[in-house]
Order: sequence, then C-alpha cells, then structure tokens
Amino acid sequence: MSVGDLSEKLARIAEDCDWTALEALCDQHILAVEGELANRLLFVLSQVPDEELRARPRLMFSWIGAYHAIKQPHVSELRPYLRHYTELGARLAATMDIAGETSAATLVTVGTAAMIGLRMRGASAEAEELGERLTARAARLGALPGADAEPRPGWLAMQRGLTRSLMDDFPGAVELYRQAYERATAEPETAATALNAAANLAMIFGHLGHGDLARQWLDRMRGFESPSERVRFLLTVGGTIARGWDALDRYDEASLADCLATTGDGTRQLEVWPFVAALSFAHGLCFGDTALSLAQLGTLPLSHAPELVGQGTAFRVIRRAHVDLLIATGQATRALRLIKETDPKGSWLTLPAARLRLLNGEYEAVRAMAARTSWHETTSRRDARPMLLLKAVAALRMGDDAEARKSLVLVRRVRPPDEVLSLAALPPADRDEVIRLGELPLTDAAARRLARARPVFPDRVELVELTNREQVVLAELDAGLTIGEVARKLVVSVNTVRTQVKSAYRKLNASSREGALMRAYELGVL
Repeated sequence: MSVGDLSEKLARIAEDCDWTALEALCDQHILAVEGELANRLLFVLSQVPDEELRARPRLMFSWIGAYHAIKQPHVSELRPYLRHYTELGARLAATMDIAGETSAATLVTVGTAAMIGLRMRGASAEAEELGERLTARAARLGALPGADAEPRPGWLAMQRGLTRSLMDDFPGAVELYRQAYERATAEPETAATALNAAANLAMIFGHLGHGDLARQWLDRMRGFESPSERVRFLLTVGGTIARGWDALDRYDEASLADCLATTGDGTRQLEVWPFVAALSFAHGLCFGDTALSLAQLGTLPLSHAPELVGQGTAFRVIRRAHVDLLIATGQATRALRLIKETDPKGSWLTLPAARLRLLNGEYEAVRAMAARTSWHETTSRRDARPMLLLKAVAALRMGDDAEARKSLVLVRRVRPPDEVLSLAALPPADRDEVIRLGELPLTDAAARRLARARPVFPDRVELVELTNREQVVLAELDAGLTIGEVARKLVVSVNTVRTQVKSAYRKLNASSREGALMRAYELGVL
C-alpha cells in the first residue's frame, strides 16, 4: 500500500472512529510510518478514547512508534524508542495471562516487546522461556476456528532466533530464523520480517565461516524492500556483517572497512553488537594495530551492560579476541593462562591453543588437538580451515609430508579458491610450502592479496607453563610468605615447597624470589 493510500485510509478511519480498522492498519504498516505519515497517524491515535487504548494495547505500541518516528527519525537515535517500547511491553506482559489470552495479535505484540526488554537487560534465558510460552499459546490460538490472524507472521520466531543467537545457540537460531523467513514470505505485508531473518541468517553463516550459505541469504535479501529508511539499518545490519566476513575471508581490506563504517566497532547500541565486535577485532588482528585493538577490548564493558558482556556469544567473542590479540602481540603465557581460566577443553578456544603449541614447537600436541577437534560438531568452519592448516604445518616441521598431504586434501574441500584469511595467518615460509605441497588453488586476486599480507602472528613465542601447585606456591611467595609458612599453609613439607620453587625458578629463568616474581608478572603468569 502506498503512502497516499495509507493516508486516505487513515482519514476514513478517523472519520468513522473505526478503532478495530486502525488496529489492523497499524499491525501491518507501523514499520513503514515516517515523516508526514507519522504525523497523521499520531493525530488519529490522539483521537482514540482512553478506554479504547487500554482495551487495545497494540495501539499503544503504535503510538510509541509514531511518536518516535517524528522525534527521533534517524537510526542513531532509536535507543529512546526501544526503551519506551520495551518498558511498555514489560508492564503489559506483567498483567497478561498468556494461557488465557485469546488474541494472537496482542499475544505476539506484547510478548515480543517484553522479550526484547529482557534481552536488553541480559536475561536471554528468561526471554527464550517467554518466547516458548508465547509460541505454544499462539499455535493453540491459530488452530481455533475464527481466531484473529497473527500480525507480521514470523516475527515471534524472528525474535526467538535473535535470542538464541545471543545465547550462542547457533543451530537453534538458524532453525528459528528459517521458520521466520518461511512464514514471512507467505504474506506480502511481512517483507520486513523476511528481510530481517535473511540478514541474520547471512550473519550467522558468515560468522561461522560458511561463506557459500551466507552469500545465498544475502542474495535472498535483495528480493525484499525495507518498509522505511528509518528501520532499514536495523533490519539489514546482519547482512552488512556477513558482507564484512566475506571481505575479510578474501582479504579485501577496503570492502571490509566500508562494512565496518556502517556497523561501527561493537560499541554501538545494537542487539547484534557481539557479531559486530567479532568482525571488528578480526579486522584489527589482520589489518590494524593489535595493541590498539587490545586497548579497545576494555571499551566494550563500558559500552554495554555487564550482564550482556559476561555471557553467551558476547563473552565468547570478547574472550576469543583477547586470546588471539595476546598471541599476536607475543604475550603467549598470558594467552595460555586466559585459555586455562576460561574453558581449556572448549572447542571454541582450541584453535588459539593449538597455535600457541605450534609457535612453541610442540608439534605432536598440535597434531593431536587438530585430530580431535577439526571435525567436531561444535567446531565452526571458520576454525576448521586454519586448524587443518596448523596440523599440516606441524606435520611438515616433523618431516611427515604424507600426513601433511592428508590434512591438505581436507583443506581443499573446505577452502574456496578466493579465500585468503586462513593462509595469511600462517608464517610465510610454511604458507608457501603448504600451498605447494597441497596444490591449494588460488584465484589471481587471492594470490595478489596473499602476497601483500603482513604476518599476523610471530614466528615463535616464549611460553612458560607452570603446574597448578607451582602457580599456587609462587602466588604465596608473592603475598610475602616464607617457604616455611607456605609449607604449613599448604600442609606439605618444606622440601616439597623448595622443590616446587626451584622448578618454577628454572622455568622462569630466574635465580631469586624477586627475579622470579618480576618475570612472572612480565609474562603474565601472575
């Protein structure tokens, strides 16, 4: 429906005081409201009697949408709207009987607003529990004869998919996004939901390294128009992130910079900010100043609520970036300590752990780690490619060309010819040998970009690894205790503590307490 048609329909509704028709109109077209049309809608809504507004909560949400479309017309100013919107959702949901609600439209409109509010406060698990209850009730209502239609089909599944995305449940998110897309494409008025679902599917697949699938969903995005410029950015930002990963995979720095100019660096108030941050840190690792990127890690907790930073996808993105950047700046012991403190057996940290072992000359350990996790179901395609390459490099350095070829055969299956990123992360000498031995295909453009790639990680690192007991003893010495006091506190003999102290000193290349503690702090052991 054109803007002119909507204006004419609004005029007839106002004349007839047909608030049911107004409710239906807003359900379908509220995202398209901006400019003069927003003024007209707000005028009509101001004529709705208070008792009608209370009986029709969807009109309250429409009032908020129209008001903020006038007051904050730019996407950078949507935060006040979202706060107003989610506060209303929380108030209404607190008094709504989900099991007894008879309007699917009201159920979904109020419920999803409450879900978004919970998510924004870091309560993603609670938001998903609410989403499950809403889905179950909406399904029951849909099966009843004469039930009202759900506004914006697929919107509830779309919001649940976003919740799962932030919870680091990517299989669950993909399934819900697909449901949202399929439901939304069945209705011509729900292009916004279909566009949003396609964009977020592209984002997930790009994040995980499935470039071919990401491009398929980017292509599907082109079949849908945004209902208004005001909401276009929020609906399509996932697609921009996916294009950024595609550019990074190809080592196309200019295209990647264009994408980041649109998305920002992860400090912007977007729900998908963890995915933006992951891309931004990858850019800093490959093309930027790694020390500056390390400093930027400290700005994210200041830009978002602590509850958001410390869980789910956000936590993993920040922790993984921290480990990678520490390795890139030569702080290997700090990186290893961070891995052990976080999740030493988690597949999402296996790649940087294997890289540390390779740079420390522990080639057999690299081969074992790669064999165990390269094809694990929780290992992303983005990590599988470099993991297999590290295994090949470890085999080459051990003189086992046959084993290296086996890994490289697998690399050819998961690496497209225009992909540069996984190869660029290898030391140049190893990279050339891997390409030659594995006959890895490269397009002309990929070969040129790879030739210009700077080293991402050092050739070797100094890795000091203390045992748990050595770590404890050193910490007690740092606290000022004598060896005898440490022995009494740990209920062991003095000789045992002396042996552990000597071992820690040897690993730290120190001959005194002061020297050992200084070295421990320099390396990040303490």
